[in-house]
Amino acid sequence: MGYSGCKLTLIFTLTVSLLSGTFSQAQEVEKGKIIRKIEIKGNKRIGSAAIKGAVRLKEGDPYSPEAVAQDVSSIWAMGFFDNVEVVIEDFEDGIKLTFQVTERPVVKAIIFEGNEELGSGKLEGVLELKERDYLKYYLVKLDEGKIKDLYLKKGFQFVEIRSELKRLDGEVELIYRIKEGPRATIEGINFKGNKSIESKKLLKQIKTRKRRFPTLIFKGVFDSDKFEEDEGRLRDYYIDKGWLDVQVKGELSYSPDRTDIYITFIIEEGERYYVGKITLKGNKLFSTADLLGGMELYEGGPFLPPVLEEDAKNVRLLYGEQGFINATVRAKRVFSPLEAKVEVTYEIEERERVYLEEIRIRGNEKTKDNVIRRELTFFPGERFDSVKIHNSHEKLMATGYFDMQSPLPVNMYGEPGSRPDRSNLVIETREGRTGLLRFGGGFGINSGLFGDISYSDKNFNILDPPKDSRDFVTGDAFRGAGHIFSLKLSPGLRRNEAVLSLTNPSIFDSVYSAGSSLFFFTRKRETWDEVRKGTRFSLGRMLTKTLSVAISPEFEDIGIQNVDFFAPALVKALRGSQKKLGAELRSIWDTRDNFTFPTKGHTVDGSLEGSGIDVDIVRLTAGAVKYYPIFDFPWWGKHVLSVKGSLGLVRSTTSEEVPIFERFFAGGSGSIRGFDFRGVSPIDPRTGQVVGGEAILLAGVEENFPIYKKFLRGVVFLDAGKVDEKDIKFDKMRAAVGAGFRVTLPLFGRMQIGVDFGIPVMKEPEDATKFFNINIGGPGGGN
Repeated sequence: MGYSGCKLTLIFTLTVSLLSGTFSQAQEVEKGKIIRKIEIKGNKRIGSAAIKGAVRLKEGDPYSPEAVAQDVSSIWAMGFFDNVEVVIEDFEDGIKLTFQVTERPVVKAIIFEGNEELGSGKLEGVLELKERDYLKYYLVKLDEGKIKDLYLKKGFQFVEIRSELKRLDGEVELIYRIKEGPRATIEGINFKGNKSIESKKLLKQIKTRKRRFPTLIFKGVFDSDKFEEDEGRLRDYYIDKGWLDVQVKGELSYSPDRTDIYITFIIEEGERYYVGKITLKGNKLFSTADLLGGMELYEGGPFLPPVLEEDAKNVRLLYGEQGFINATVRAKRVFSPLEAKVEVTYEIEERERVYLEEIRIRGNEKTKDNVIRRELTFFPGERFDSVKIHNSHEKLMATGYFDMQSPLPVNMYGEPGSRPDRSNLVIETREGRTGLLRFGGGFGINSGLFGDISYSDKNFNILDPPKDSRDFVTGDAFRGAGHIFSLKLSPGLRRNEAVLSLTNPSIFDSVYSAGSSLFFFTRKRETWDEVRKGTRFSLGRMLTKTLSVAISPEFEDIGIQNVDFFAPALVKALRGSQKKLGAELRSIWDTRDNFTFPTKGHTVDGSLEGSGIDVDIVRLTAGAVKYYPIFDFPWWGKHVLSVKGSLGLVRSTTSEEVPIFERFFAGGSGSIRGFDFRGVSPIDPRTGQVVGGEAILLAGVEENFPIYKKFLRGVVFLDAGKVDEKDIKFDKMRAAVGAGFRVTLPLFGRMQIGVDFGIPVMKEPEDATKFFNINIGGPGGGN
């Protein structure tokens, strides 16, 4: 039989050959024959036009096996078909191509059987394949794994998942049959073989945790990946302590009903390695005795690999501080074949001392060069000092001028200078948006309902007005001089505040600062209203990088309005307007590692204020807060203990009494929690209202710990203090203990919600107590 009338069927399957664009056929078809007709068969739900849209060959085109193979691949790629066949037949004076397709079934329903502990809705949420999707077999298997992973996260270690397909006239029901098994939680973690290191120290190195209170946080769910990583963590910990041959293997055991998991880490410590001889080679600038004296590793002591690297780094820093920035220090170790000892050799190549030729700043499109240069602690012509460069880098990072979301907001590196002993320092910056427009509000027990509209900018430049409206949107206006601008409007039911301030932290790039502000403040008191408005100027100087002093002249107009009949006589005597002209001398010593959430360091603050005209007083205040990082668990986070104390004295410089608006009060947030705002104060004997005192003493201890990431933290506290009419006395102290939490909302300018529950343990009959304190949007302490 000849070619005429023969029918050639070519079956295409998903094979490597198909994907590579080739296919085989039962009989050769003459290449170049004209395709007279193209048909689609076997399709029920997918229209022929849609399938032909994926086919590049058209009627009238010459036949090409390669082109047919590509079209089969295109149809397959549509994802709707389980099989594609091509039938070639003689047709008129050419050929007819028929693409015979087998449609994939549609998933009519997804059914879960045996899921008693986890609802079907929760299981459906993890599936890639959904109802009414075309069936894809690889997704069925993928979803089996996703369901199993979900069960494992919930503690079902013995879960079994099996999928079945039930075909129904072009559709399928997908059934997942589940054997959940018991929910298992970790009830014990033990260590065996750890003769040299206590179990409680090893427990701190691992992330796996047993179930304990509060079980909402410490659920005790077993995680196989975390378990394997913990083996490595324990091994690394032992190696860092000198046990270089340690072996660690974790084992699991279960209770008879398989609901309790017991983990045992079996440790083979081996011998601990010690340091033999320490040798230094190539050191000419520093003596061997000087370098050895600064090292933590010592002959005869335990061999600690991290300390070895740290000592080498410190030697490099010593050389870098002296300008030998190209010096290399290589720490080599040789193990004794006879005993557990390590001979250590530091090979030093000092090279040539390098001097700083130029400082080149790049990337600062808006920030002026001098604003960046004034943060530097080195100058051209000096020897290249790597320690000063590191400190200057930290200062620049702390300014807030640069894009902290960038991997390298500030990058410092050297470039060759005009001579081998000269180098230029390049400072590459990525500027960020320094202006922050904030809308917020909240409620404070002390200040009532209030709103908050504020704009602040740490890199303000009043001489850089916008060129067009786009500059406002992009934040390119009023930027680059390093000035600090702030505008705050805070209207409320009981308290209103408006403040406008501008500060230059470095006048003419010097250690001196200057600033000015305008302010307006109103407060509804119990039987009267207080209104304050005025202006303040300040001139300061940085004595060191952590110690500053400032003097601040101030003028205020203080109004006592809407005085009630039952107001204290001390208030009635001040009805009307009082003018105040004064100045404050203040010193601040601040070594905190972070202004938002400090974990170490301290602040010490002292001030002396004097004023005249209608308000003749002198005021002395002093306070300090010390921060201690007490715990830092890898699986929990940092626990920080803060200890604080403060005192204040105010005296009248005339025969008149100190005005009530200049006196001290205690109680509430920021003072003594557990007591009402202004709930600790001397009392007016006639009206029974608080009138404040001329002396105050406060102290407190607080532990701050994480509950959930950076957004939720808990506190426990002890607050104490008192207010006296004249002098500080140590009788009748007030104290309260309590707990609370802090919720940080990054989307609202890191607005914080603070809730405290305080119970007074020492109080007086006249005190006003408050068990519950809440502040939203700010400290809420008020005045």
